[in-house]
Amino acid sequence: MKTTYFSSLLVIFCSTLFLTNTFAQDSTQHNLPEGAKVRLGKGAINDIQLSSDNTRLAVASSLGVWLYDLHTGSETALLTGHTGSVIHVAFSPDGKILASSARDETICLWNTETGESLLSLSTPPHPIHLKFSTDGKTLISQNWNDIKRWFQNRNDTVYFWDITTGKQLNRLSPNRPKIRLGKDAILPLAADAFVDHTGRVTFAVGKKDGTISIHDGHTGREIRELIVRTDDSSTLPIQSPRPYTYKDKIIEELPFMRWVDGLNFSPDGKTLVSIIDYREVRWYNALSWRGGQAERWDVERDGTSRLFEGPMQLRGPIELWDVETGEQLTVLPEGIGVEFLGDGKTLAIIDRDHWEFTIWDVATRSEIAKFPKGRHFRFSGDGKTLAIINNDGYTIWDIATRSEIATHNPIVEWFEISPEHFMLSQDGTLLVTADAHGTVAVRETKNAKQLRLVTTGYTKPFTALAFSHDGKTLASGNSTSNLQLWDTHTGTKQNTIKAAAHKIAGLAFAPDTVTLTAVTEQEGIMQWDITTGKQVAAHTLPNTSISTSGAHKGLVFTPNSEKLVVNNLDDLWKHRIKSHETTIDIWDITPDKPPRHLIEFVTVQGPIALTPDGSILASSSDFHAATDLWSTHTGKRIATLKTPGNWSNELLVRLGHRHIRVYALAFTHDGETLAVGTGDKHIQLWNVTDQQYIGSLEGHKYVVCELVFSADGKTLASGDTGGNIHLWEMPTHQHLTTFDGHKGYIRTLAFSPDGKTLASMSDDVGTILLWNVPTK
Repeated sequence: MKTTYFSSLLVIFCSTLFLTNTFAQDSTQHNLPEGAKVRLGKGAINDIQLSSDNTRLAVASSLGVWLYDLHTGSETALLTGHTGSVIHVAFSPDGKILASSARDETICLWNTETGESLLSLSTPPHPIHLKFSTDGKTLISQNWNDIKRWFQNRNDTVYFWDITTGKQLNRLSPNRPKIRLGKDAILPLAADAFVDHTGRVTFAVGKKDGTISIHDGHTGREIRELIVRTDDSSTLPIQSPRPYTYKDKIIEELPFMRWVDGLNFSPDGKTLVSIIDYREVRWYNALSWRGGQAERWDVERDGTSRLFEGPMQLRGPIELWDVETGEQLTVLPEGIGVEFLGDGKTLAIIDRDHWEFTIWDVATRSEIAKFPKGRHFRFSGDGKTLAIINNDGYTIWDIATRSEIATHNPIVEWFEISPEHFMLSQDGTLLVTADAHGTVAVRETKNAKQLRLVTTGYTKPFTALAFSHDGKTLASGNSTSNLQLWDTHTGTKQNTIKAAAHKIAGLAFAPDTVTLTAVTEQEGIMQWDITTGKQVAAHTLPNTSISTSGAHKGLVFTPNSEKLVVNNLDDLWKHRIKSHETTIDIWDITPDKPPRHLIEFVTVQGPIALTPDGSILASSSDFHAATDLWSTHTGKRIATLKTPGNWSNELLVRLGHRHIRVYALAFTHDGETLAVGTGDKHIQLWNVTDQQYIGSLEGHKYVVCELVFSADGKTLASGDTGGNIHLWEMPTHQHLTTFDGHKGYIRTLAFSPDGKTLASMSDDVGTILLWNVPTK
């Protein structure tokens, strides 16, 4: 493995850097699961954190947590104790312990020097934010209780953990009032928590009357109430970049309800930001109402039957409060954002319409500086350094002197600009970026040209796979419309191609192994020469909308990519068919010619499979765990394959007490055998010629959601929603082995042409595993 040696902190070591100016080629093979020979990609990035001394970098990904030593530029560990995607990481003050939280409802503690797992803590759902106490002995976590209302601030429950014993020391949560919105919706009001360096907790909670209450988190006692300033004629201490006036007359004329939609403490807990909405309730006389969007809710008001419309949400202002005095500092209109710098003593007020912002000293209520416009902004932890981001690069500024430190000119892709992909270190000396090509770079802010660290291999979640016919190349497509080409022998990435603007829904190689056909959700069909990376053809599929996930998933190529079959969602959105049905379209995609529509027919939503010669299509049936066979020439149903069952089971299905669907379908390459994966965790096997039931394969503990046969038909691979893969010998039906290396449900399986390698990927994880298929 090549590594890049560089200075840890100061320019004094720069001479060493120039002597070893090479890019790091990082290994992706840490902690490979048993049976896997190569891992492609390191996962999708969810969070990036630097240790306080700038010596270590932690990258939280859907695969696990990658640790990097910034002295050597090398990977030191892949931490894989979680069974779900890792969401957030935090270093202890001395950098010796790392805490990670994941979607599996656990928090793990790790020794950063050895990679050893120290503790695993079971938590309620979605512990997002982690931080250590100043003495490093206590871990503090906050979670989002109401994930369905993700757009509101729900960081209100605080947990305290002893990092030595793993014991939960305390759990604090405010008593949030609930309010009725409309006929049935009952929602808790917004809340936020602040934890100081001693562990003291303060809660801010929205109240029913639109005011905000500040509570002591340990006693629950109300400390003070924040009441809206009514005298808008007075000059506010911090001026808004654009004036804002409360719509008092409108609010008085109509029955508006002030709604605290979000609350956020500054890092020092002395300032509070409240996001305000207004909910309008309109009443109509039932006899005069003529339609519209009103909800038909008859009520008695003043003895008259009326109809209720609402609630209609109107975006309100952003308010800033002094938590200690209860004073309202300023009121900012919609389109104005606020961001605290460093410890919270400095505030940036951002005009998002004009992309300009002003920095204020909160304590003195005085303006510090104005800065030029930018698409986005990042501040160092100490609040002294600023990065202004635009599409053509980013500029580093010293806030106190208002001087430009350095300018970086790489093209910045907008979807990558987030706190998890672009951050400044606590002291502002380092800049960490993650770009759309999966490269994580650490640079010294004072030297724009000095590359401190490069590590590649991260990606967005994969959505499609295809082996070339010679087996030397594996093509993958991901959710950000990129194509990756991998060498199947070395596991190295050969090229990345920006293919389209939407997800890649399917991939297939032509017999020449050079031409790659890609299908996207909306653009249609594109063909690429993988030797040059150039697009050689592009065609639209008229009146066609393709999905890559969910119940509508379905896209199949014939082996030589000459025909394409898709579940077309276009008719579903236009309500031309029933909600549980879908249109199947078959296209001839002969090279050098526009796609030619061959036939269309309606079937039940679900998976589809096509015989290699393209003559028979299999799809879900309306019957319990049954499959329909269709002629692709006539569009007519040939047969319905229905597994023999006992009468009691059939009765339960018909009464709606059991729902067993078909989730996966696969034909052998001779088209004579069909495998059907069902919700009862079984695999049905059918003879296609005489439509006879052959038998069932049992062994999965979860729903079978993916199936594929090897080219010679001697091996069947099956994947389930638990992330497990089973291999079966055909036609003996003997179970060969089980692969356990994925965290999400198995999304795609593909055999290499020689049948010796199996490629697999799971849902929402930016990694592909290549497995050794055992010999018979």
